[in-house]
Amino acid sequence: MTDYRPVLLPPGVIAALIGRPVGTVKRWGHEGRLTRHDGRYDYLELRDVVEGRAKRPAKRP
Repeated sequence: MTDYRPVLLPPGVIAALIGRPVGTVKRWGHEGRLTRHDGRYDYLELRDVVEGRAKRPAKRP
């Protein structure tokens, strides 16, 4: 078992935090780059984007 706890936020909040359009956040979810939880996304999956190590999150298995 893991102690990981997602930070679930609506796409509009995530978009404002990372400086990208809401459509981009939703597209990443559709592409499998972000995990969707009842219309919200896990902000922690965007750490590499936020910290400038990646332009977009990697696709999830």
